[in-house]
Amino acid sequence: MKSKILTYRSGTSPIGDALEATTVVASPVACLHEATDKEYDLIVIMFDPVFLKGCDDMIELCAVLKRNRHTMQVGLLCVLPSKHRDLLERLENAGVEYVMISDPKDSALQSRLETFSLSPSEKYKIDRILSEVCPYINYFPISRDKEILYCGAYRNRLVIGPYRLRQYCETNNHINCEYFRNPR
Repeated sequence: MKSKILTYRSGTSPIGDALEATTVVASPVACLHEATDKEYDLIVIMFDPVFLKGCDDMIELCAVLKRNRHTMQVGLLCVLPSKHRDLLERLENAGVEYVMISDPKDSALQSRLETFSLSPSEKYKIDRILSEVCPYINYFPISRDKEILYCGAYRNRLVIGPYRLRQYCETNNHINCEYFRNPR
């Protein structure tokens, strides 16, 4: 049995053919209207991998969906392009319980969403994902859609590159990092 999935994505966020089976909306208002007008098994909020400043509207939508009596019991899953600690913390404060880290163009995304809607997996719990991300990552905006990451354990003097981010900072390996173990 196919699940009824409502997907919100920003107008600039790419979406592949993998998500054709879902109802897709392109604005927070349309998502809220659709979610309260019809019954869904899962509501998916897809975050744009490029546009960082557009996150505020999507986080507010998540908070409204979790407070609304018509949608608070519907599963809410946010699809993020990466484990961005600040964004994950803000989503957790908004009431989001599940997060999937995935490229929106991933061809297997639809089947993972359908599987999740039938049986939510603990591996997507936001608190579990947050526990994997180093608490010392600091994000500093350098333009409207870019930021630079620094290691707070090293007094924000160490810029975190993609390799260190993937190998240590966004994994459980961060507990083995020399800077995490001995912050300065």
